[in-house]
Amino acid sequence: MPMPRSAQLCLALLALGATVLPATVSAQADMSCADYLKADAQMQAAMSPADRAAVQSDPQAVDLGNKVRTYCKANLKAPVSEAMSKAMQ
Repeated sequence: MPMPRSAQLCLALLALGATVLPATVSAQADMSCADYLKADAQMQAAMSPADRAAVQSDPQAVDLGNKVRTYCKANLKAPVSEAMSKAMQ
């Protein structure tokens, strides 16, 4: 069974935080939460209304994204992998 579009978008957003490194921190192994929050805000602004609605239709994706953002806002210097790990507990 194919993965729902909302789950695909959520995974893409999470992958953005884990793999897209700004040039200034490209030597680091993991993106910081501060950089993730910036990238997440840019991604949210660039999403079409249809994509935004698709992501919002998946409660698990919304919950995971909210947990990662909440952890990152409280721990700006923490690596995103730590935030994702905490969010999935």
